[in-house]
Amino acid sequence: MRGFWNLVGFEYKKILCKRSIQFTLILSVILTVFNVSVTLFGDYYVDGTPYESNYAAMVKDRAYARSLSGRPLDSGLIMETVRAYAQIPPSDVYQSTQEYQTIARPYSDIYEVIRSVFNTASKRFNMEDFQMLTKTEAEGYYNIRHEKLAQHILQTRMSDKAKEQVMAMDAQIKTPFSFSYTDGYTRYFILINTLGLFCEFVIAVCLAPLYSREYTSGTDQLILSSKYGKNKLIAAKIFTGFSMTLILGLIQLTLAFFLSLAIFGADGGNAPLQLFNSLSPYPLSMAQTSLMLMVVSLFAFLMTGAITMLLSANLKTPFGVIVLMSVLLIAPMLGSVSEQNILFHNLYQLFPTQMTSLSSVTAIIQYEFGGFVIHPYIFLPLFALTLSVILTSLSYHIFKYHQIV
Repeated sequence: MRGFWNLVGFEYKKILCKRSIQFTLILSVILTVFNVSVTLFGDYYVDGTPYESNYAAMVKDRAYARSLSGRPLDSGLIMETVRAYAQIPPSDVYQSTQEYQTIARPYSDIYEVIRSVFNTASKRFNMEDFQMLTKTEAEGYYNIRHEKLAQHILQTRMSDKAKEQVMAMDAQIKTPFSFSYTDGYTRYFILINTLGLFCEFVIAVCLAPLYSREYTSGTDQLILSSKYGKNKLIAAKIFTGFSMTLILGLIQLTLAFFLSLAIFGADGGNAPLQLFNSLSPYPLSMAQTSLMLMVVSLFAFLMTGAITMLLSANLKTPFGVIVLMSVLLIAPMLGSVSEQNILFHNLYQLFPTQMTSLSSVTAIIQYEFGGFVIHPYIFLPLFALTLSVILTSLSYHIFKYHQIV
């Protein structure tokens, strides 16, 4: 067993001693820190002139939201918000008015949660509409939300069983929502797809030479003719690939998560996901959603590592592996597939970069097989794990039995 760990250590040294790998790892950490904090750079403008810095604006809005945290998002709080916004006079940019800054701004987070339910495909529910919101409409907020979600679910082409299960999940959500400041968590939700792309690209760069380097250097002949070349050494390569993938993934995800909470605030872990996405049918808290995203993303990273190792075993140069992986990772982010085509929609969500998106993990469209309905946050990691096992077996056999020149 000691010999195996020596081989693993040697594989790690071969990867980490390269200057290009070291540069990529350092750059990925810098980009993670930058992306988490970039919204705090610069100034908040009113009437074309700086009103306050973005950091000061965040601190002020956080204090406003915290003053309302813990209150039920019921008709009373909704109408309180309406009365505050009703003080804003007609203006081309209502944020520039003194009334907004002093009276309505403390309720801005409430406003964003409420208006998202009243928005329709044909008409945006704007601030002027919100000022005219009646008490009856405020009291019917949760009914309107339920009807809008139910209509969306019924219009999909899922089976009746899948539709019933999604509606059953929504029925478990406690209403009225308990309002809370949640920007630390929501910042993480917004960033995780981009962070996933960064991490998957770093994984591809690190693992691209795992097998292909042996071809270019000619050491494949020595490896496959050595005592442990066809078994223990290849196993060490596979272990190195997956362990490095997990280490890199955990570092990036936890760094982004804790940095988001440290900068924006750790409040709202028990707040409902619906404060971020009011039409989500999943009865999850912000903290539960964050953990679920981390787990699914780690499985997506493992799949990325397995694909990279398969390409590395097939191609003669690391450069070719990196090019193909870049296309595989970036191309799916440039388009989308309609929910009306369930087959292609669900297949589209299986790309590594799509798996790290909150919209994929908590999608309304479910996976269905032989009468079984599987939630995306369960199916995605199962698929990634299964494919990783298959691809790892293929890469093992390809390298072990390839033709030595």
